[in-house]
Amino acid sequence: MKFSYYPGCTLHGSASEYDISTRAVCRALGIELVEIEDWNCCGALEGSSNKALSTALSARNIVIASKTSLQLVMPCSICSHNLARADVSIREDSRLRQSVEQALGTSYTGVRMKHLLDVMVNEFGLENLKGRVTRPLTGIKAAPYYGCLLVRPSKICRFDNPKNPVTMDNLIRALGADSPQFRHKVKCCGGSLLMGKEDIAHNLSLNILSEAKAAGADCLVAACPMCHTMLDGQQGMIEKHHDVKLDMPVVYFTQLIGIALGLGEKELGLDRNMVSASRLLDSICKKQQDEKMQEKREKQDTGNTDGDMGHPGGHAGGMGK
Repeated sequence: MKFSYYPGCTLHGSASEYDISTRAVCRALGIELVEIEDWNCCGALEGSSNKALSTALSARNIVIASKTSLQLVMPCSICSHNLARADVSIREDSRLRQSVEQALGTSYTGVRMKHLLDVMVNEFGLENLKGRVTRPLTGIKAAPYYGCLLVRPSKICRFDNPKNPVTMDNLIRALGADSPQFRHKVKCCGGSLLMGKEDIAHNLSLNILSEAKAAGADCLVAACPMCHTMLDGQQGMIEKHHDVKLDMPVVYFTQLIGIALGLGEKELGLDRNMVSASRLLDSICKKQQDEKMQEKREKQDTGNTDGDMGHPGGHAGGMGK
């Protein structure tokens, strides 16, 4: 499998662990990513003040990607949302299309594009992924967090139910982990409010983290750099301001896949996460060791039973005494 790849600004900056784990996992699965040339910001920050500029910025990336025959894949939910929104807007508004084409100096044809989660589950496939797992996440509870933009609105994000998505839940189970009931999986993390209304942003993230903890989750799984910044990067501040102890590892779904594939901590950028994932990794390793010990004991018990069956003085030969 081969795709054009648009990482977006954040994955080349504060969310480099998402880019690192994306590339590592795709490489391990034989998926080739070709980063598009001379890409620019998706225009997310301009969206609220200058929609035309935001649309043009996303459209430029789409035009660059369309020069290849490859489908475009994006790990960032914000980038994926903005590019998909721009594509729909341009196709539906002829005046906007004309304005964008004039600004870019080229015709707009669009490109097939998907979020990486959609590709992993619905194109690479869960059964295929199961077959690659070398470190099953048995006994681990991983709460799926979709956030606001990954599956909403359904008009532009078409691969899952916007009210009750299950794609990430199914992925978690395919890796051997449990996906607990989690009511806050599409609630807002408050990321867009952090700069101006920090207290509200922290309260929204606290609700999500507390719900995950109440559900018995060992970790929270994310697909958005902004959500990860709030739930992982701001977790220490949230604990301090609210006098609570959360200690909830927040991993990208690509990092979770990588763990199940047997990739190392640094290979997946887990050493860059603010809340240490070491406890999660230790728990997975311990469960694996316990399973191996149990298998060893069962084999020994089976061997002893077979030996007794074939021994004249054993249970099978007792009747001839």
